[in-house]
Amino acid sequence: MILTPAPDGPLEGIRVIDLTTRLGAYTGRLLSDLGAEVIRVEPREGAPERNNAPRMEDGISFSFAFTEAGKQSLIADSSDADYAVQLEHLLDTAQMLLTSEGPALLRARDLHPEDVTDRHPGLVHVSISPFGLTGQYADRPASDLTLLAAGGLLGLAGDPDREPLRAWGNQTSVIAGVHAAAAALIALLSLESTGRGQFVDLSVQEAVAHSLENAVQYLDLEGVVRKRVGAGPAEAGTGLFQCADGWVYLVGGLGGRPLAWESIIEWLTAQGVNEARTLDADKWQERTWRRSLEGSTAFRQIFEKFARTRTKQELYESGQGRGISIAPVAMPEDLINDPQLVARDFFRTIDVGGNPLRFPGPPYRFANAYVGPRSGPPALGSATESLADVDAAADLGYERTPA
Repeated sequence: MILTPAPDGPLEGIRVIDLTTRLGAYTGRLLSDLGAEVIRVEPREGAPERNNAPRMEDGISFSFAFTEAGKQSLIADSSDADYAVQLEHLLDTAQMLLTSEGPALLRARDLHPEDVTDRHPGLVHVSISPFGLTGQYADRPASDLTLLAAGGLLGLAGDPDREPLRAWGNQTSVIAGVHAAAAALIALLSLESTGRGQFVDLSVQEAVAHSLENAVQYLDLEGVVRKRVGAGPAEAGTGLFQCADGWVYLVGGLGGRPLAWESIIEWLTAQGVNEARTLDADKWQERTWRRSLEGSTAFRQIFEKFARTRTKQELYESGQGRGISIAPVAMPEDLINDPQLVARDFFRTIDVGGNPLRFPGPPYRFANAYVGPRSGPPALGSATESLADVDAAADLGYERTPA
């Protein structure tokens, strides 16, 4: 069944003008999920992201469908002589503007946040850029790969004896989108209470650096710079372990200290793993031994002897029931059918060009309000049909896409 949600959301009545590139597109999607009217401004030929691979049989880009779900599309070509006037009139109708370029490009387009918020004092301008609006790197070009590196996340991914490994997809745009959306909500709250707009300077590099798990804490508290460890364990009891139908991830130690160690020993012993009694020796409390290859290998042999005869769901339920931090490594079909995610209605089915597609739900929930994608990606030029005054929109030079 395709979802037909109620229209109201927490941001009902908020209009957002989306001038972003792929780097900032997810921000608008998150705001649209909250009920805002998000209008993506595109050139006549459409945003380049419409052609991103992979694509459906009818040519719709999967990634574009994901980031643009629920938005509307407005054709306003920057090559037109009156484009700047058109855009200024449009910003007069909005509460928020989203951009995702460096300061030099923004100034060239007369869209630097300082200038925009001066012309539109009641507008929130969320400026997403690779390295922020100031500093020596402010106008340096960037890609997903270079931002992962500059933010430090690339240094944690991959095997230690090989080159860093870039995660699939444009993870930096997702990281930036979540951070920018959170900042945008704070700015909207301020706008609501004061009537004054402001600009939000979101550096993608900083957002990535904020997403380094516990790497910063390791450096601050222990003076340790975390490095790539690949799939191998950093210490005994922690890492991926093979089981009967796949893999589980167990956290039996952290920072060289055992976690729920007695519970793990009792668990394995109760299941007939006699070797588990050796884990009670004093050396398993010693940080050096726990972080040695010999210690890690010894624990793996004991635990996998037990795990290989049980499914990941059995291990998860049994271990969690004993207060042990263990989780199954889920495949896509596992996630879609996960009882917890199904119960929380996490995946939403949306019509995309006549095809029902399952979308991940939003990273938040609100009581008594629907949040989530309301429709698929917009047809090019769809926003003119939804503006409050269609004739006024036509007078501004916006184009409707012929039926």
